Amino acid sequence: MSTDASTHDTPTPADAVVAAVDGSHRDAAVIEWAGAEAVALSAPLHLVHAVDLGTPLSAYGELLTSPEIVDRVEQESVRVVTEARATAEAARPGLAVTTALPTGSPSGALLAAAEGARVLVVGSARKNRAERIVLGTTSMSVVAHAPCPVVLVPENADATGDGRVVVGIDGSEHSTLAFQHALDAAARRGKKVTTVTSWNVEVVGGVVVTEPGTPEWETVDARYRDMAERTIAADRQAHPEIEVDVQVVHGRAADSLVEVAEGADLLLVGSRGRGGFRGMLLGSVSQRVLALATCPVAILHKQ
Repeated sequence: MSTDASTHDTPTPADAVVAAVDGSHRDAAVIEWAGAEAVALSAPLHLVHAVDLGTPLSAYGELLTSPEIVDRVEQESVRVVTEARATAEAARPGLAVTTALPTGSPSGALLAAAEGARVLVVGSARKNRAERIVLGTTSMSVVAHAPCPVVLVPENADATGDGRVVVGIDGSEHSTLAFQHALDAAARRGKKVTTVTSWNVEVVGGVVVTEPGTPEWETVDARYRDMAERTIAADRQAHPEIEVDVQVVHGRAADSLVEVAEGADLLLVGSRGRGGFRGMLLGSVSQRVLALATCPVAILHKQ
């Protein structure tokens, strides 16, 4: 492949899986997950590496505006996408893989590349399984504003999980959308869906429910289970071939989702963020899930 950056200016193919690569060790997990998803969707894979000349140049002053420095940055960027493409093609021969090196801010470039895509896949760092994902401004902006579903892949996520697609159900239209996506994801993989509905503080007969196994506890549990069953009933009936496990968990919503999804193939969350334009703010549950989950997480916005 030529080292000329102009050979990597392919527009995003229609319905492609778009994956962000940055040349770091996190790329391996992103390329693996995105490649598998592209095969499952019978879609092309589009690898994008944003070339942000403004940041390195402004950081070191006018001396770095020379053509030599610009050429060096471009050559490094070409190396990143060339190696990423080689990795993707070696893992899945026959997969259609294209690359792009847009210039500008990484978040802006990725959002533009995601227009018309099936899904956008980005990576995230984690120091260890007990610590939070380090979400940079690029990842957070992309997750919040993308025009398509976004999957964030932690660097230490297993290449293949235990066969479950986990989804949060809270009775909202956002969770209904997430359940529909979960069924589709499970159907492609021939696996099952686990729904998670949580409750934390409830009052029955003027008393805070705290004791598992009591009639009051069972009453609350049954009420939430009924809500979950009603929320998913129509879509579940339309896909009788997919095994669905409905779980009701006591605890904070995000923490419950992360705990149940440990080791899963994918965790889906419908965002309920509010803002001045679509997806301006992620809901608190979505943000905490992204910060704590150790499996790939898909954030879905109602379009």
